[in-house]
Amino acid sequence: MPGSDDPSARSLPAILLAARFVFPCDDRRHADDPNWRAAGRWLVFWGIVIGAAYALVFRSSWRWFGEYQYVRWMPAAAVLAVDLGYCGYRLLAGAANVASRRYTCEVRPDTSLDLPGLVAVVLVAIAKYAMFLSLPIGVWYSQPSVAYEHAAWLDKLGHLYPGAVYRPLILMPLWGRWAISSALSIGRVAPAGSSRLRRMADGTHLAVILAYWLLATALTMVYCSPSGGHLAGGLAIGLAVMLASYLASFVLARRAGGQTEATVTVVGLVAELSFLALYLPVASSIYWY
Repeated sequence: MPGSDDPSARSLPAILLAARFVFPCDDRRHADDPNWRAAGRWLVFWGIVIGAAYALVFRSSWRWFGEYQYVRWMPAAAVLAVDLGYCGYRLLAGAANVASRRYTCEVRPDTSLDLPGLVAVVLVAIAKYAMFLSLPIGVWYSQPSVAYEHAAWLDKLGHLYPGAVYRPLILMPLWGRWAISSALSIGRVAPAGSSRLRRMADGTHLAVILAYWLLATALTMVYCSPSGGHLAGGLAIGLAVMLASYLASFVLARRAGGQTEATVTVVGLVAELSFLALYLPVASSIYWY
């Protein structure tokens, strides 16, 4: 009602609405805000913010707890806790809903778990923790060109070109949120889909999705290519993640009768796991660890 003091009655900027979709907020507030049409364009931005937060958490935990037998147990556990407990909670809850075949259920913090959902949560937690533990730190040289044909211009990026172990932590949520925005454009929204999801899908444009894919792929190529000889590897990862996201979106939309919040968040999780699974096998040849 106009003039009401209820916060849910006031319109929010699209960037804040995108945050409400990415993080575990009550999906019943601001559900009919017209700015949801532009919220999908900000999902990738929040993916970058989340990635920077993961890198900071990993670095802080590493400095505080150190490592044991060259394995960074606590830093990986700290990132996993932040991921599953908050930043990636909606992706995990979506996986639990889909595993339980509750495709039309919205992803809320009070979502209950049955056995299939619990199994999905445990498997995702184990897979992510194992891959976080496997992240290479790279070889630390005072003169990188001694180790390999290093691209000198990368050194000029400063903090924008972090250590090898932090790069996949930044790229993983970026690809996950890009995949969510991509899923919004594949198929239609299910009849039981939320109004905010329908508005986001209506405001999604293929040109914007492709532009963000180019951005994510370019960053992947830079972060995975200390020399010009590795650019093809970063491009291959970007193409493979796009393919995995598309196939997951298509299959889930067919099974659910259209896209729901559960299906699009699962696509984001598929993209994250696909990226890590593709990145780790080639990491040793990239970073000489």
